[in-house]
Amino acid sequence: MINAYLLFALANFVLCMLAIFMCLCRLNSMDGRVIYRVRSEYTVYLACALVSALQPLYGEWPRWGSIAMAGSLVFGLFMSAKAWQHGPPDITTGHGQLGD
Repeated sequence: MINAYLLFALANFVLCMLAIFMCLCRLNSMDGRVIYRVRSEYTVYLACALVSALQPLYGEWPRWGSIAMAGSLVFGLFMSAKAWQHGPPDITTGHGQLGD
């Protein structure tokens, strides 16, 4: 029988790897026009997902909270994927239009 801790760790690892992949893709598509704040946002997302994915290596086993955080990060990145379809959106360069 598989230990429940291992199932949580596996689910967390998969979600974190999805988040890392999406963050790396977005960071790779950024050029010099993208403002520093946006680049640092995705770098922090990537670092947090990496630390969360490696929790079992330093004695912390993920539970529901880790799964929820990783899942919400993946969901947020997935929902904004259309805006990043052809590279960074205009709003990330600091030259986007504000609403009325």
